[in-house]
Amino acid sequence: MILTVTLNPAVDKTCQVSRLMIGQVNRMTECRNLPGGKGINVTKVLRQCKEEVNATGFLGGYNGMFISDELERMGAKSAFTKIAKETRTNLNIISEDGFVTEVLEPGPEISEQERINFLEQFRALVNESEIIVISGSVARGIEDDYYAKMIEICHEARKKVLLDTSGEPLKRAIEAKPYLIKPNKRELEYVIGRKLENEADVIAAAKVLLEKGIEVVVATMGEKGLVCVTKTEAYRVVPPKVKMVNTVGSGDCVVAVLTMGIKNGDSLKETLKKAVALSAASVTTFENGEISEDKVREIYKKAEIFNLS
Repeated sequence: MILTVTLNPAVDKTCQVSRLMIGQVNRMTECRNLPGGKGINVTKVLRQCKEEVNATGFLGGYNGMFISDELERMGAKSAFTKIAKETRTNLNIISEDGFVTEVLEPGPEISEQERINFLEQFRALVNESEIIVISGSVARGIEDDYYAKMIEICHEARKKVLLDTSGEPLKRAIEAKPYLIKPNKRELEYVIGRKLENEADVIAAAKVLLEKGIEVVVATMGEKGLVCVTKTEAYRVVPPKVKMVNTVGSGDCVVAVLTMGIKNGDSLKETLKKAVALSAASVTTFENGEISEDKVREIYKKAEIFNLS
């Protein structure tokens, strides 16, 4: 069983429009409400790949019930801590001219008792799980070291943790030594504290984090693919060019494949190539989490992998 954590989930209202015009009336041609948040996006991909998943975090109000129901519909288990306030809604507007505009709510305030309740529940869930994935931002009221506390709980249970977050929560969590982190280039720059001008800079920054106790650093760089560095291996994987429709959730596809690869003992090289293929395929679809297997296979064959060791 894989445990995914989303501390600031959302209902993602994904809409299409011919062209977004600021300051004017915009009529959407299509809208869909989807369960969202980075950990939930990971859950959706894992379920599409037939993995057993238990999703946890905070949920509240009608939006929370919608997310819980949708997770159950897709066959995932749901073990969220209930909160008094309403789970947020995010707006994702996809226009035909190729632009994607995201309007993200900050999320509800989490009370001290709700934070305590979650950690107690999380400890029990970790013991029932093979591997843990912690993804996304933290809701208001949650301390910057909250992820670090969660990682310590995982260490006590001798479980591997994959972490995908940003800012101060990422900085503090690194001190707790998760097994793998997946920052994008901008997030890696924030952690290191300097601009990363080229691939060599990215590799050097990753090696700094390896020295702090991280086992695997995967830096995603959008259409340029990703760079992965461990103590013994280093790779760059580049996907072919694809027509981008919706980039939301592409990084979560990478996390989902990395999780499956680690859980199943697959080679790092093979896992990385699959991760890039699934991520690139996901940006060609309107709805994140619904990906054509044929498209994944097509991109996998064309993806290039370079040994940087």
